[in-house]
Amino acid sequence: MLDKNYFSKVVEDERKRFSNICGNILGLSFSQIERYYIFLNIILCRYRERSENFIKSSKALINASEPNSRSSSETINGLLEQQNEANKLLHLEIESFYLFAKILLDKIARFIEFYFGQARSAPLDSHDDVVKNIKKYAEIKGLIAISNDTMQLIKELKQNVSDYRDYEIAHEKNPRTTKGTGFGNCVESARIIGIKLYPKEKDRQIESGILSELIKQIDKYIMEIVTYISINKDKAKL
Repeated sequence: MLDKNYFSKVVEDERKRFSNICGNILGLSFSQIERYYIFLNIILCRYRERSENFIKSSKALINASEPNSRSSSETINGLLEQQNEANKLLHLEIESFYLFAKILLDKIARFIEFYFGQARSAPLDSHDDVVKNIKKYAEIKGLIAISNDTMQLIKELKQNVSDYRDYEIAHEKNPRTTKGTGFGNCVESARIIGIKLYPKEKDRQIESGILSELIKQIDKYIMEIVTYISINKDKAKL
């Protein structure tokens, strides 16, 4: 997680370069990124709690269902209800993370466009636009070319965040899709597993990512974009 003063320091350093009006607008625009970053970390805290509850309830159900267990059917049914409820809450947090992470990435794209100005043939209205247009945008605006490492990170975030949000959550249309849950030995391992009823040869099992790893990628991306803006700050169009 980025330091709690990271965003305010970035804005403070930048606002000194502009008039009060432009500085205030810049601060407000950047605060939209901070807002969704805070949301993500709130979701992460809730996710860890939901994940722990789900894993505990699942293990309790497994133990109670063992052949040598003397648990009554009422006990097992009660544990099953607990697991189902824990599962719903866990999925809620995982899907919420992806939805808000996609919004955050789109906010970053729009901030770049706000800071350097629009390029008619290379819009930056979303993270997908950044993947497609950032190299052309930088050329049009006379910016230093974006590094290969940063470009690779941009593409990874599209695959790991944007595509999962688009194809597995927001626009998932297959009526045979069902969502299960997998977990390992730690709280951070709980994830959604998308499987198909009556599977066909082309069907694939899709799993959500490890959220703690995704937030690290997002942290790195924010810092790299701030650095990129800083080394190109003489091209600002505010």
